[in-house]
Amino acid sequence: MKLDEGHKLEELISPLSCGLIPIYSLGELRRLDPPSYLIHRVIPENGLVYLVAEPSSKKTFVAIHMACCIQTGTPFFEKPVKKGNVVYVAAEGQSGIQKRVAAWQKAHDIKVPEEKFSVIPSAINLADGNKQVELLSVLKKLEERLETIDFIVIDTLSRCLLGDENSSKEMTAFVDICSRLIEKFKCSILVVHHPAKSGNGGARGHSSLEGAADLGLAIRYGKRDHFILKLDAKPPKDDEPAPDLHLKAVVHDLSLNLGFDDEGKPISSLSLEINETIKVKEVETVEVKSKQQVLIDLIMEILKKGTFSRSVICYGIERSNNSFSDKTISRALSSMLSDGILRQPKHGMYELA
Repeated sequence: MKLDEGHKLEELISPLSCGLIPIYSLGELRRLDPPSYLIHRVIPENGLVYLVAEPSSKKTFVAIHMACCIQTGTPFFEKPVKKGNVVYVAAEGQSGIQKRVAAWQKAHDIKVPEEKFSVIPSAINLADGNKQVELLSVLKKLEERLETIDFIVIDTLSRCLLGDENSSKEMTAFVDICSRLIEKFKCSILVVHHPAKSGNGGARGHSSLEGAADLGLAIRYGKRDHFILKLDAKPPKDDEPAPDLHLKAVVHDLSLNLGFDDEGKPISSLSLEINETIKVKEVETVEVKSKQQVLIDLIMEILKKGTFSRSVICYGIERSNNSFSDKTISRALSSMLSDGILRQPKHGMYELA
């Protein structure tokens, strides 16, 4: 290739050059944007995420909560959210979507814009080439009207993959259409699914989904009113996993908007909230651990100067203006001995191991 005057070879191999494979130096790589999210450390932008849980374990309630938060820009349990347009593929329980959105709206006193929150109320075999073309066409028209499609929920995988989910061919076809949707619409996809039978926390079926996913979520004890949303069933590839969320389900009477059922009972549904009781317990646990660590650090600092008896150690702790009971000090010494941090060269004496 002959270079034109004024052009350098480096310019021709720039990562921004059209049609060439991007190549970066370490310095350039460091300057690239950090991971970005629709929901901070939960739903990466342009990412594929799965949410797994046993049947009747509030999978759809969690997915609806995410979708409503993204459509309205509302924080997801205190986590920052980037506002965007949602498409919800309600392949099962289609009639319940309206109730669950209504319950979310009532709980947050926020209106979800109905003209922008889109629902596909039927199962689509996404492993079928013809159905893939249909879906791409429908979403393209929707994108022209809304300008963007930012978040697609597929609820559930088993209803949108009518073949064998253990088959490499079938699951690979499903993952491929997810990748095409992400690439074409610059969106994120959440796949609601069931957990692996092995109980390892991953997604059921062929490993293609597990391998392609950027992040995995899981629900534990979802059949109870209080449950755990694990945000590290598959940790993110380029970031630290977020800590688990302890949630609770709250019943809302929706009769004012949706009326009554055939038995004359108010139509109701659930919304999700942070379980503040667990949150308080976690804070208390952290504080207890912090005090224990302060004591351990004090004992280690004292014993750096030599081998001492318990009474000398207690005197050193008192002089540090920290107050601990005899029982707490004894427990710390025993723990440090059993952990191999300390040893006793003779009875009643302590030193660093």
